[in-house]
Amino acid sequence: MSNVKSKVKSQSLLPGRFRVYFWDTPFTGRELLDWPEHTIERVLEYGQWKDIRFLRGIVGDEAMRSVVKSSRRLSPRTVNLWTILLDISKRET
Repeated sequence: MSNVKSKVKSQSLLPGRFRVYFWDTPFTGRELLDWPEHTIERVLEYGQWKDIRFLRGIVGDEAMRSVVKSSRRLSPRTVNLWTILLDISKRET
């Protein structure tokens, strides 16, 4: 997952609507810069399509694939969905 941080643009602040995905921490908008893997996990797990598309436009499919392949926090249903949508082999998760 270390390559995910390198894919995030330095000015990639999250809009205020992303606050709902970080209910357990103070939201700053810098979550994607500070914790890119965690942010991607939250949005893939709980996100609305418009927020997923927004995030996908910033980090790209390769970063999202990396998180889906290595995450232990995503639910099996979420992993299954993203293996289909991102064309990931089930063996890689």
